[in-house]
Amino acid sequence: MKAIIMAGGLGTRLRPLTCFVPKPMVPVLNRPILEHTIELLKQHAITELIFLLFYLPDYIKKHFDGGRKFGVNITYICPDQDYGTAGSVKQASHLIDEPCLVISGDALTDLNITEFIQFHQKKKALLTMALAQVGNPSPFGLAMLNKNGRVVRFLEKPTWGQIFSDTVNMGIYVMQPEVLDFIPEDKEYYFAKDLFPKLVKQKRNLYGYVCKGYWQDIGDLKTYQQVHWDWFDKKISLKIEERQKNENLWLGERCTLDEDIQMEGTVVIGEGSHIESGVQLSNVVIGKHCHVKKSAVLEKTILWDRVTVGEDAQLHRTVVASGSQIGSGAYLDEDVYVSNNCVIGDKSKIQTGVKIWPEKLVYPGSLVNSSLVWGEKWQRELFTDARVTGLTNFEISPEFGAKLGTAFGTWLSQGNTVVMSRDITTEARMINRAMISGLMSAGIQVYDLQVTAIPIVRYSLSSGLHGGGVHIRRSPFDKKLLDILFFDRHGRDLPASATKAVERIYFREDFPRVPYKDIGDIDFPVRVTESYEQDFLSKIDRQVLRRAKFTVTIDYSFGVATTVFPAILGHLDLDVISLNAFLQPEKLTRTARGFTRALQQLARIVSSTRSDVGFLLDAGAEKIFCVDEKGRILSGERLAVLITHLFFKVYQPKKIAAPVSIPIQIEKMCQERGIQLVFTGDHGGSLIQATADSQVKFAVETQGGFIFTDFHFAFDGMFSIVKILELMAKTGKRLGELHDSLPTSYLLRTSIPCPWEAKGKIMRRMTEYSENKTRLLEDGVKIYQNDGWILILPDREKPFCHILTEANTENKAQKLLHSYQTLITNWIDQ
Repeated sequence: MKAIIMAGGLGTRLRPLTCFVPKPMVPVLNRPILEHTIELLKQHAITELIFLLFYLPDYIKKHFDGGRKFGVNITYICPDQDYGTAGSVKQASHLIDEPCLVISGDALTDLNITEFIQFHQKKKALLTMALAQVGNPSPFGLAMLNKNGRVVRFLEKPTWGQIFSDTVNMGIYVMQPEVLDFIPEDKEYYFAKDLFPKLVKQKRNLYGYVCKGYWQDIGDLKTYQQVHWDWFDKKISLKIEERQKNENLWLGERCTLDEDIQMEGTVVIGEGSHIESGVQLSNVVIGKHCHVKKSAVLEKTILWDRVTVGEDAQLHRTVVASGSQIGSGAYLDEDVYVSNNCVIGDKSKIQTGVKIWPEKLVYPGSLVNSSLVWGEKWQRELFTDARVTGLTNFEISPEFGAKLGTAFGTWLSQGNTVVMSRDITTEARMINRAMISGLMSAGIQVYDLQVTAIPIVRYSLSSGLHGGGVHIRRSPFDKKLLDILFFDRHGRDLPASATKAVERIYFREDFPRVPYKDIGDIDFPVRVTESYEQDFLSKIDRQVLRRAKFTVTIDYSFGVATTVFPAILGHLDLDVISLNAFLQPEKLTRTARGFTRALQQLARIVSSTRSDVGFLLDAGAEKIFCVDEKGRILSGERLAVLITHLFFKVYQPKKIAAPVSIPIQIEKMCQERGIQLVFTGDHGGSLIQATADSQVKFAVETQGGFIFTDFHFAFDGMFSIVKILELMAKTGKRLGELHDSLPTSYLLRTSIPCPWEAKGKIMRRMTEYSENKTRLLEDGVKIYQNDGWILILPDREKPFCHILTEANTENKAQKLLHSYQTLITNWIDQ
């Protein structure tokens, strides 16, 4: 059998180590990753190899030549452009006339390939993918298998809520030559994103083989280091060139070790290297022809070939690429990455998280600190959905803002336009200006709306004339945090594929800078708010509202709606009692207790003034919270039911959209009226995305968000208030009346600690557990039970799992919650 090795990876998230080296040639234990792959294939008698190359192909060709030195025969295919994983394999179709193995050239595994091939043959599969069980499945393609091993569902790079298993695609396949017929010619096409969903949809023989051994995708700098520590811990067996001298020491040919060297843990020293006296080595890999001088300290450090470390230098959890020199007394802190041919001067200090790019000179005595000292959260991921959140002026600093702006601008490409906006706070203004600078440096034209409500920003983008948008605000949940929200060219949340691309550019750090004459400009557009107001009023039946003569109490939450909404309400002949209707940055963030107090105050005022209804707008003017005419605070779930009922009394839509956590009463209302309910993920971006379907006329969630698509595709608290008043006027119903007349249910929620590495396992176990139950797998796992349901949802940002239940009595809901809480806790402990 032939093997196709995909060896064209750019290694963008391994930069700066891969600036001069293609990703498959990055050394692991002093051998390129590709050599380890070849050794694995040879163990299973596969010696006819086809290398698919793209980035720095000559580097790989020069190293392997025809493959004779390595005991294999290599044919090279070098496509003229990046055709994607499957599209690149298609380029080798003239060499494939029998079943073949496809394997990634930038991962390490000890997969039993012989058993893998036998499984494929036994199942008579069209294609079989190797699968691994991992703690965090979100960066990979996720496969669901039936009892026979057939793939019945496949999802590439899911969000946490979409995870239904911990079984992920390893990038290793056995395929029949007929698979090539499904791949278009000379077109960018991917196995995971394009081919597998197509094969699943067509019910082709696509199978999955769960590997029980070791597998690690070397996707970033952290995992690059981790594969070395895994070998130290004997989690994987790899053949290395050095000879074992004792349990923890491996030495290459012609190594020189002086006296009085202290060694701890595992030490690998490559051919021709010299270690002088007084050196301390603890869990290190030293490449070929390196020189470590007197009294240097190396701890959890990886040196590539021809690296010199000066006397008394200290390197802690550091990677130094080939040809670099570390000066005497230099101090390299944790997670420092030094690229090829750099010179780090004597007594200089490189602080945590810094990357030194190729051929850079750091002068003696210098202190080098990163533009952002990344915490663990940045190493895991930058975006949560379409949002970046961090500590103001620490994680999100001006330097970070400029860099993020440049990354976003680079992704959009020169000459595009971006709409910027912010809240009233000084920190939002600071980061807004920093991001504008970064965008301009990438050649982006900036339209700065300055202090603007989020619904108006989305509205201004809805024309599709701009490349995207950004809104910066103080977090509504924690005043120490800042949110940066990203929108696409139509004002919807930036999709996951785009945020991943911006992340890659951000971490790569080698941003192209445009010439001085192409630097972007800033414009301050006028009449955006006026246009919004006019369109808003055109979508409301003003005559009905004027006749109703409602008295309404509105709490503006000190937010930016105070600059827009009063003027709109002035056209509607309403009697409005306004609370907190002025801008006050210090009060934009409310604690849970402060929020409860505000609702209680609103309830008292509604009762005392005999208002028809009371609303509390959030500071961003996106969502609303409500008090009925009797002064009762309505929960988000109850409000969703009441407004949906009112909407159905006036309109007969074909479809509405709602998240998986919606009350079952809304499902029943849709079933009774023949309305299709489109389920979405349990987050706003997913609901907004559903409104792209023109038949979806209404979208509702349980946290105060409503979308009336005849005006807007996104949450707009101001329009929601007026539209609800219009529905009340047209039906002659008050919310309190409806609340008393409609049946009630009980929704309960709890959260349990769940380590990141256990989330995938929990979702797999829950998917297996619910296989024969009525369930929904749109976001998390929702299981229907009698007249209620249970929803298990992993948190996107924190090591928790959320459990939500609904039943027709509080006792039933509580029992349901307790039983699943016990079940999941036991799974976590196993």
